[in-house]
Amino acid sequence: MFVFLQSDVTLRRVNHRYKQRINMQAYKTSQGNWQINFSERGKQKTLYLGRQFIPASADRVARIVMDILAHRNRGDSLSIDVLRKIESLPERIQKSFERSGLIGGITSITLENLLQSFYESKSHLKRSTQNAYKTFGRLLLNFFTPERRIASIGKTDCESFLNRCFANRSACYVSREVRRCQTIFRYAVNKDWLTKNPFDKISGRVDVNVNRQVYVDRETIYKVMSCCRDDHDRLLLALARFGGLRISSEVRHLRYSDFTDNVIQIHKDTKTGAREVPLLGEIREIFNCITINLGNLFQPTDLVFGNLGSFRNRIVAAIRAGGVKQWEKLFVNLRSSCITDATERGYSEKMMDAMFGNTAAVRRIHYIQFRKEKEYAKVLQDNEYLLKTLREGVTENTLSSMEINELLILRDLLVNRFGIGKKAG
Repeated sequence: MFVFLQSDVTLRRVNHRYKQRINMQAYKTSQGNWQINFSERGKQKTLYLGRQFIPASADRVARIVMDILAHRNRGDSLSIDVLRKIESLPERIQKSFERSGLIGGITSITLENLLQSFYESKSHLKRSTQNAYKTFGRLLLNFFTPERRIASIGKTDCESFLNRCFANRSACYVSREVRRCQTIFRYAVNKDWLTKNPFDKISGRVDVNVNRQVYVDRETIYKVMSCCRDDHDRLLLALARFGGLRISSEVRHLRYSDFTDNVIQIHKDTKTGAREVPLLGEIREIFNCITINLGNLFQPTDLVFGNLGSFRNRIVAAIRAGGVKQWEKLFVNLRSSCITDATERGYSEKMMDAMFGNTAAVRRIHYIQFRKEKEYAKVLQDNEYLLKTLREGVTENTLSSMEINELLILRDLLVNRFGIGKKAG
């Protein structure tokens, strides 16, 4: 309950639900101006109301201030009811709310306003990226409605949106959509339309599904390449599997002049900028076959892949013709297999940064595969060699009997799991 007097009296309202006491002071100055003093996070602030006020009206404004502070103490965004109360106040009082830091100019910003401004700020991106954001924006509009005030969207609303729209999607897909939500509402925070991002505390859970990672070995890719329709399709596979290029964003702009004696120049990738990829033997042989067959029918500035239409369907047909089971993430796993090979060969991080156009952290999370059978076989081989040298006395036995028994247990575990090596007698 509020007690409001025209003299210096402190107004106190106890929030029984959250066991918090919020103190304010409302009074009329000697000049006849009404003011409301309130404390937030240990700082004293003043809301100036002006002269044209009566105690009942000042009491109404004070209640709105108390509601705003209660929402902030709970860590919630302002509810639509509070926003409507603020909008019902005179414009000069709303501006006074903004100057005192109670609101940040957010009363009239709707979700539709936010998305339109966000799209304009992303006009420099690729058309496909812009379309992806617009498709996602339509989902937001369908769920929240275009007239929804963005300040009224809280964490519970965000979780309901994700559960409604992406209930049957994979965890990786949901994680990507969460990042898009965070990007859009972070833009509103940067524009001072929001004080906090409602999606910040929502986790996307996982960024990569290791169950969809497939290592495509050389024997498999050679078998598929032998069933391709022409050399251009074979070159496409070679660039993905042995050069680690992104298909199709990094190959659609390749020209014949980009293939030199030792490297392939990649110019048009807006994500990583211009870079060079070593012209490996597998790629060079196929590229030379293409140029020999064309003879003088091409110019150095011509595109290598003049028509990439339905290229995926042609590759899938070659996989089936070769009697190979189609793997998931068709071209991503080819690039992943190439990066895994480079990692196992011990190439330097700087060399791989320049070649693949990503960072070590991105490679470790999204591309480098754990080839369990190969790695465990190496552990077993090292274990067998160590036990042999210890038993034959080739090297000084520095291990205790307990450590040797642990090595034997590890060897038996690897043998029983993968069938590699011989069991202990």
